[in-house]
Amino acid sequence: MEGNSKANSKRRGKAKRRRLLIIIVLLLLCVVAAVYIILHFGASKDESAEATANETVEETPAEEEVAEPSQEELDAAATEKAASHVYSHRGSAGEDELTIAAYDRAVEAGSKYLEADIVVSASGTVYLAHDDQAFDMTGYNGFFSGMTDGQIDELETKAGNKIIRLKDLFDKYGDSVTYLVDIKYSSSRNIDAFTEIVKEYGYEKNVIAVSSYFNALSPLEEEFPDMEKLYVCQDAATFDLALGKEYVDIISVPAELMTADYLEAAHNNGKKFSVWTLNDEKEISDAIDLGVDTYFTDDSALAIRLEKEKRGGAE
Repeated sequence: MEGNSKANSKRRGKAKRRRLLIIIVLLLLCVVAAVYIILHFGASKDESAEATANETVEETPAEEEVAEPSQEELDAAATEKAASHVYSHRGSAGEDELTIAAYDRAVEAGSKYLEADIVVSASGTVYLAHDDQAFDMTGYNGFFSGMTDGQIDELETKAGNKIIRLKDLFDKYGDSVTYLVDIKYSSSRNIDAFTEIVKEYGYEKNVIAVSSYFNALSPLEEEFPDMEKLYVCQDAATFDLALGKEYVDIISVPAELMTADYLEAAHNNGKKFSVWTLNDEKEISDAIDLGVDTYFTDDSALAIRLEKEKRGGAE
């Protein structure tokens, strides 16, 4: 019996040692696992944080320095603002008025508004001329409205320039300027020809329709509601009539009506106030001092210079 008891005691001792060994091994495995987890996931978090930080740095662009405008850019901006008050009458004065040479002079001076008088040939083409009678412009005793395009194209101005078409002006300067197109005659053929070419070029917002006739401007309101319309009045009576015309956006008066009262009346009726045609330094300076919105001139260079000096190119 005693032998059996000793054998049993030995077996129990071995079993305890095995259990203890197993426990120790399990504890060691737990420690190893814990160390692995800490090292592995800790490193992953650090890498993730570092990657996020890098992404943040990459996604946040460096603050760009805003370059100061150059003197050339400042001068160009001042000229453009000054030119917003100046309408270049027939391009510029001289025997080559209403030709590319005259318009080039105006544009070189900084003009952004080119005025052109139009007539319509027997072929239905819109040409630039102050009167239908061609004699004053060309020395030829005939009417543009009675001549074909071929006949007109053979004529020259007294300065030796070709008679140009309105499309020539559009092609030359594109949408870089605004065109004040003076419809000299209010017949339907003139209005229709004007309408057709404006639609062809899509220049509703690049053209200001001009006329001394209400019945030349009123039909355009339906065709071109967004086009500005300028009425050239001759006296106080026509000025008063223009105040009541909703389709008239700008009223241009002769120099003798360039007063504070007329300017105020125009503005009170929602119209811009313009003056025609100012060519000497005193007239232009008086217009600037009065604060007129715009004026026609044959000398764009003089007007733009005075605008910059006196009005500072302000709108």
